[in-house]
Amino acid sequence: MNFAWATRTDVGRVRDHNEDSVWPTTDGSTAEMLAVAVADGMGGESAGEIASQICTATVPKRLYDNLKSLDRISEVNCVLLLREAIEFANQVIQQQAQSNSSYHGMGTTATACVLFRNHLFVAQVGDSRAYLVRKDNLVQLTRDQTFLNYLADIGQEMPEGEEKEKRKSILTQAVGTSETLDVRVTYADVRQGDWIVVCSDGLHNMVESSDLLAAVSGTDTVVAKCQRLIDLANKNGGKDNITVILSQISGSGLAPADEETEVEAKEFREEDFQSD
Repeated sequence: MNFAWATRTDVGRVRDHNEDSVWPTTDGSTAEMLAVAVADGMGGESAGEIASQICTATVPKRLYDNLKSLDRISEVNCVLLLREAIEFANQVIQQQAQSNSSYHGMGTTATACVLFRNHLFVAQVGDSRAYLVRKDNLVQLTRDQTFLNYLADIGQEMPEGEEKEKRKSILTQAVGTSETLDVRVTYADVRQGDWIVVCSDGLHNMVESSDLLAAVSGTDTVVAKCQRLIDLANKNGGKDNITVILSQISGSGLAPADEETEVEAKEFREEDFQSD
């Protein structure tokens, strides 16, 4: 398999500094395992920026270091180590917050993706999203961990109007804000030519799904498409920091995509891969 990616982060048009972080930090391509992460920090002063930077610096390194120690990598231990890497980042952020009073209460979202064999695994805490684009279809692989979705899950009546807007960004968990963390992992099978989009809410709150799909489905280069998404978010108001990773998958090791092969996001279960 081969991966070409571009990554961009932008302060937007309203905020005075950028609390988003991303990994990798530069555009590139590789024929090895693809791992990417987006973190959207929160907290007073520069604390959110510190939390997101710790997250994107810690998670990939921790994951790669642990994978290198294995005699054999499987889907199961790949996912377990991805979860562990985010849990480890949670501990590091908490330790920093405890040692520096100006960092108290800092936290971050984390959405990290690993492509292994023909599966894209997505670990999420918070509301940064991952999408998979195949042909003319855009499928959201994550579910925002917000108070509004929590109300929906327990069958409560949803607020309307301004109250709904106020609660839209309230997260039910974040990396670094609690000793316990529920890292949700979903996955999808990938095909030749699929696109992966990972982004902060500064993008998905500002760009309609139809416009996101149109930008990814065009004929521009991966770099131009990535910048196009940032420009769209800013054109629509740029009310938050904007971060996006865009990657296309190719290679003879993958089955070809066709119109009848739908993208299906599944919750990760170890038993689904026990025979591998």
